[in-house]
Amino acid sequence: MSYSDLPNDLHPTDIAPGVQRLDGAEIAEGIRNYLVGLALATLLTIVSFFISGTTLVWGPSIPVALVVLAFAQMGVHLVFFLHITTGPDHVNNVMALAFGVLIVLLILAGSLWIMANMNYNLAPTGETMQMQLESGPEFRAVTAIGVIAPAATAPVAARVPGVITSVRCDANTQVKAGEPCAAIDPGPYKIAADQSEVGLKSAEAQLERDKANFAAKKAALERQEALSRRRAISQKVLAMSRKSVEAAQTQTEQDETKVAELKAALDTAKTNLASTEILSPIDGTVVSRNVELGQTVDAKPETPPLFVIATDRTPIHIEATISAQDSRAIKLGTKATFAVPAFPNRQFSGTVTQIRPSPQTNEHVAIYDVVISAPNPDLLLKPGMAATIRIVKD
Repeated sequence: MSYSDLPNDLHPTDIAPGVQRLDGAEIAEGIRNYLVGLALATLLTIVSFFISGTTLVWGPSIPVALVVLAFAQMGVHLVFFLHITTGPDHVNNVMALAFGVLIVLLILAGSLWIMANMNYNLAPTGETMQMQLESGPEFRAVTAIGVIAPAATAPVAARVPGVITSVRCDANTQVKAGEPCAAIDPGPYKIAADQSEVGLKSAEAQLERDKANFAAKKAALERQEALSRRRAISQKVLAMSRKSVEAAQTQTEQDETKVAELKAALDTAKTNLASTEILSPIDGTVVSRNVELGQTVDAKPETPPLFVIATDRTPIHIEATISAQDSRAIKLGTKATFAVPAFPNRQFSGTVTQIRPSPQTNEHVAIYDVVISAPNPDLLLKPGMAATIRIVKD
């Protein structure tokens, strides 16, 4: 098919591939289209750079404007350089191009989503703190991650081992001093206290009998000594009486010692029985609970506390780990800012109150713990929240 055979109702640019204009006017028109496209593309590029760097445009609208200009740039290229028109073959090309763009966008969006989820799921959850250094031409700061904790707390631990039979306190529970938070099965301690009481009563009864026996033998010895002075009794009988009195006295002293020991054992048994009731030592708020119903707890010093109670949640502190080199550029009183995921659009302020060698170890560099203290008047910051801290170095 030649150009002269085409229908007259088609636009001059609506030609299928392979059909070419042969006259000079059409060649000049093509060159003019390329030049117009180049001018429009150049103009759109200059406008894009101008918008991205100017302050005359409202900041949040800049991304939208750049997207619009990008689509306009794509249209210029499609029309003036690729000659995409409304012809049947060109429509198919446009649909194929649009489908390809859609597939690329889907692959790109899926890749970004997968990488974001991998980054979130593979993040170290067992660590509460990490350090990262940021630097630039205008600032040098230390960014660290820590966990918010109340400034003053009182741990509540089990004083006797046993099985937890009730739990009355939970995180964020308000408690008063002496209020029960949990209870340990009192059965074994009640039995021990009853047995100690029975043993004490038996020992006290035996002591009374031995005291009476000692008194009787002592009185008999005094009578025999009187008879001995009148030579009415032999020295052998008198010696036997003295030994009997000494034995009775020794038995009485042993009974008194046993009674004292049993009294101490009964006091201990009663104390243990009372300790099965786990009470709050102070007025405050429960910030953590580490015990469940039916759990067997121990009373060793190294055992974690069952509850942690904060006396006052208004001040909080966050502990971060930094390198020794960074610690030399941070001083007590240095200002710090931090954010928490619960309030992503809000910045909180604090102050460096402690810098000390960290108990953690690092094979390559020395590390230090920095404590940031901050006010919490609205009680928005709760213990256990992760906080991203930023300390600008002097």
